[in-house]
Amino acid sequence: MTSLLEKRSPRRTIIAALVAVAVLAIGLIGWRLIPLHAPPSDEQAERFVKIGLQFQEQSPREPVSFFGPAALYPAAEDKTTLDALHSQMAMLAQEMEGASNPRRARLHERAKRLAALIALAAGDEKLSFDEEAKRLYGLDPATLDEAKFAQLRAKLDQLLPGDGSLTSRVQAFRDRYIVPEELRPELFQRALDECRVRTKRHWSLPPEEKLYVEWNSYAGAAWHQYQGNFRSSLQINPQAVAFLGSIVDVACHEGYPGHHVQFLLREMDFGNGKLPLEEKVVFLRSPGSVVREGAADYGVSLAFPIEDRLVFERDVLFPLAHFPPEDAEHFEQVRSLLAQLAPAALPILRDYRDREIAPAAAIAALDDKALIGSPQALLGFTDNLGAFVTGYTSVREQVRAAIEQGNPDEEERWARLRALLGMADNVPLGVASDRLSVAGTEADD
Repeated sequence: MTSLLEKRSPRRTIIAALVAVAVLAIGLIGWRLIPLHAPPSDEQAERFVKIGLQFQEQSPREPVSFFGPAALYPAAEDKTTLDALHSQMAMLAQEMEGASNPRRARLHERAKRLAALIALAAGDEKLSFDEEAKRLYGLDPATLDEAKFAQLRAKLDQLLPGDGSLTSRVQAFRDRYIVPEELRPELFQRALDECRVRTKRHWSLPPEEKLYVEWNSYAGAAWHQYQGNFRSSLQINPQAVAFLGSIVDVACHEGYPGHHVQFLLREMDFGNGKLPLEEKVVFLRSPGSVVREGAADYGVSLAFPIEDRLVFERDVLFPLAHFPPEDAEHFEQVRSLLAQLAPAALPILRDYRDREIAPAAAIAALDDKALIGSPQALLGFTDNLGAFVTGYTSVREQVRAAIEQGNPDEEERWARLRALLGMADNVPLGVASDRLSVAGTEADD
């Protein structure tokens, strides 16, 4: 039987073949560059999660929290290279370029940032500290006020008189307030309960929420992991709360209104059980995570204004730790100054990361200028996570500036922190700060 193609003239056959090739080319372009029918968000979200989990397999030092379906974890035979994962993530980001759908637009931004992180982990690029902060987190590390830090050191010098360097006197001060190890769980639980009470005065939390605390001497310090359905776990090394001044800090930062509550609010914003798949994977080195670190640090002072903290430490923690309550006022003055001085570490860490100064010089500078208690540990943290350290220094101060602009009252500060957390995963910190500024101006008007 003669086919229809055989009945056509040679010229018509060639034209038909060219048309077929053109159609195929258009289809390929549509798939690669200009999606005629964009893949469903669920399918793109699943690819995002799978690539991200494979990335963790290839880079175990990259902390990733995932509380989605276990079936998405990579199988043993799924091993691939970081370069291949970077190509896949870059392609996924390209598919969603210019997306107008809000969910797809958010996923596009996350895929773009994660592609940059995978490229960095693969060693394809060597970024300076500031370039890394911009590329991964959308941050311009703030210029810090060296004169302010000099004033803080001068105040500490007056509060801690005696022989020896200021660094040695600060260390002696810390050593006087080391809580006996067997007492640390009780003190921490009392602080955690108080943080929760203070947070619930301003934010409604799900009645079923729960933070499970596990004491683990193998934990690096304190590690929070959200499990979904308003549950979190917190592994905590007793050494992380050895110093009395760390107990309230860790309880608020990791629990209320810190990381545990941050993820409760995140799930509440989507509605119980409606959290999209891509929201169930959290990369530590991501814009949202670095803002959450700064916000968790700021949340400590929001839950415990300095006068309230003094009363709680004097009347509750000092007696439990068998320290004289009459020491509490002097203790809190010194502790507060040390906390304000912590951002002085940032330029030193930047220079260290960029190899402008040697490790020994960085340790000496952290001792002398920032009065850091464990400078070697901080350098190790910077070696592993680079510009993420901005979350505990300049980002904390940027969060403070964004929330306290215009000198709002206490209730408004809590409302602004809530709003900032709602934007953490979706827009850079500078954009979020501008939006808070506009909202604050409208409220004042």
